[in-house]
Amino acid sequence: MSCPCDIHVFPHPVAVPAGLHAGAFLRARALGIFPDWRLSVLEAIGAQPALHDWRSRTSHNLGLMLAEMGAYVFDVCDFYEALGAGETFVNTAQLVGAQRKLVALLGYRPRPGVGASAWLAVDADGRRVVALPTGTAFRSGDFDGNPPQVFEMEEAASIDPRINRFLVERVARDAIAGATLASLLVDPGSVRVRPGQPIVIDFGGTLAPTRVAGLVPLTLRSRIPASRLDFTKAVTVPVGATYSGLRVLGVGGATGLWKLGQIGADTETAISVTGVLLESIAPVRARDVVLFERDADLEARNVTATIERQRTLLTGLTSTLRDTANNVTGTVDSPPVKVAITYVELDTPLAWSSAGANRVIVHHPLVIGARVLVPHKDTLAVDDPISIPALVDPPRVSVTQLLLEDLHLEGVLTSGALDATAHTALVNQGEDWGRTLAAAVTLYGNVIAVTRGESVHGEVLGFGDASQERQTFRLKKKPLTYLPAATASGIRTTLAVRVGSVAWHEVESFFDATDADRVYIVRHGDDAETHVTFGGGARLPTGAVVTADYRFGAGAAVPPAGSISQLAKPFPGISGGRNVLPAFGGGDTESPRAIAIYGPRSALLLGRAVSLQDLEAAAATVMGVLAARAMWRWDHDGQRAVAQVQYIGSAQLRDVIRAKLRALAEPDAPIQVLRALPQESLMVLDVEVDPDYLVADVRAALREALYRKADLPGTGGLLRAEHLGPEGPVFLSQLAAVVMAVPGVASMRSVSFNGLPFVQWGRKPLDGRYFDFGEPGVNTSRLVINGVA
Repeated sequence: MSCPCDIHVFPHPVAVPAGLHAGAFLRARALGIFPDWRLSVLEAIGAQPALHDWRSRTSHNLGLMLAEMGAYVFDVCDFYEALGAGETFVNTAQLVGAQRKLVALLGYRPRPGVGASAWLAVDADGRRVVALPTGTAFRSGDFDGNPPQVFEMEEAASIDPRINRFLVERVARDAIAGATLASLLVDPGSVRVRPGQPIVIDFGGTLAPTRVAGLVPLTLRSRIPASRLDFTKAVTVPVGATYSGLRVLGVGGATGLWKLGQIGADTETAISVTGVLLESIAPVRARDVVLFERDADLEARNVTATIERQRTLLTGLTSTLRDTANNVTGTVDSPPVKVAITYVELDTPLAWSSAGANRVIVHHPLVIGARVLVPHKDTLAVDDPISIPALVDPPRVSVTQLLLEDLHLEGVLTSGALDATAHTALVNQGEDWGRTLAAAVTLYGNVIAVTRGESVHGEVLGFGDASQERQTFRLKKKPLTYLPAATASGIRTTLAVRVGSVAWHEVESFFDATDADRVYIVRHGDDAETHVTFGGGARLPTGAVVTADYRFGAGAAVPPAGSISQLAKPFPGISGGRNVLPAFGGGDTESPRAIAIYGPRSALLLGRAVSLQDLEAAAATVMGVLAARAMWRWDHDGQRAVAQVQYIGSAQLRDVIRAKLRALAEPDAPIQVLRALPQESLMVLDVEVDPDYLVADVRAALREALYRKADLPGTGGLLRAEHLGPEGPVFLSQLAAVVMAVPGVASMRSVSFNGLPFVQWGRKPLDGRYFDFGEPGVNTSRLVINGVA
């Protein structure tokens, strides 16, 4: 009986599952290696009757040498046969340009490098309008190890020096929020009250008495002198009250109430239903405010009327005159002693009776105790009014785009116009800025669009030769610039070719071209060289000069905000420009890995988006989009279900994505494109580290596993936005799997999410959001591992 381990199975059964990488494919596709082939040859020799008596076992035997040389040749042939087979699949091909050739069978053209776009705020000198022609170029500075980039205008524009920039007035927060008010912002130079003194807060007729608790100096971001006037007791705020409509009234003089009570015919008490008697004449008028103080209680009332009245202190007396003998000689009548006092009619009765009138202090007249400052927001949002006091003269140029930049050099682009009559900027409040700006905010009125790429005019490619069936020319500069466009491909070329003085036209392929069609095709190599081929339609006339106008420069590296600031060539009247926002939309030439992913997907798309998966795939290929997700959602405004495509990336990409999806979908397809906003989140991990490993190394490996940067949408570390995508959940099981797969992690003791134990099966962000755990190595990192952020 033979042992199963002695059974030699050869050739190996070929089982190649889908999705293998190149190395795994070679191992699965190869029939065997040298020992397998050697043993197979020897077994075959033993099966030949003519060689039955051959018993040689020495390595110097010619027969054995020939057998091993054959096994070696078979091994090499088998290896290259597997390697050649691997070159027929996009996932396993390793030769340069192999992926391009394979996807060409599907009609797929790999995406070339795409030039970025930017919005510039241009500054003009002097007073006259400056006309900038098409092609005016601006240059960025060096950034992140990248050389300067050139951006050019594609459309002519006029620049008005009067609207270079304006300071936006802070937004007044006039409406009083909350049901009570415990303090006010006041001008410190206007304060006429002291701590402990009673005051009245007049809400446009509604009175609220309180006392001054203190005055605290404040430093406002606006640099306006201010103090906070604190109350000992918060006052109730009437509905609709505003800061601009209230007054702080302080006390001036004081008097008391009528205290003598009933004397003679005087029966009126000091406090009646809505009236009070003062103990003397007081300068109180109708519509004044009077403050009553009894012990610790305060009441304030509006005066509706006042009347001066007479009150008798002593009634009239008749005195008898007598002489020394006590004889009556006559009488003297003394008139009654009277005093003038003020009767005050109040809008509402006091809550006190006349029993305690002798303890009541009446404060009058009340004067302005402090000038109230209307609080201003420290932010500016899309729905806030944009007031520009310095905007006096109407712009002399068309204004459709505005740039806003805040205190922290964060900015937004918005469509809008300038209204000099109202001294305001009118912006489209339906736009999503994606942030609020921190005051003070600067508005730029001269906004132009520029795109990357340096122009080349009239480059001679070569000369026509009608005897040649195909002629191919190469552009001298690389890479050829493509720009985002509202087409199914999402890009457009900057190349224009003329033969002699006649323009020829680029086509996707020569299919269906006739000999009369003046067309050419453009193809790119992995070295970013651009080749222009003629002959699939009309042939080039002999001797004709072939010239090209184009722009060169493209890539995913884009200048940060503030980097594009200088003119490539001086231009009269223009001092420079500035990109308030980073450039956007640039992309590298499609990599072999990306070709392997998107090439096969194009066979499913077939130039038309008909499903959510199609819309998602099309949006993900737009340059600058980190991740995209399509879903059915209810549109409350349109009252219908829409295919909502959410993406992670710059807000400036929304129009580009929408245009591409519209070009791919049916004209009436209900499509909505939204930018997903970050939802800042904190994750705290506590893991047990194997004592054989260094804690710092394990922590770094964990951070790499969770934060690894993505090179394609959907890839990267588990906590990367590119991996999670819009509204993408974090599953506890996936988190545990990634953590435990890191060498040196013995166990995951605990994990918390936003300060709470992570015990659910998963956590999902809010609608329209994505989890943002910050960036490792900077202050925005929100991943804590064993107490280290």
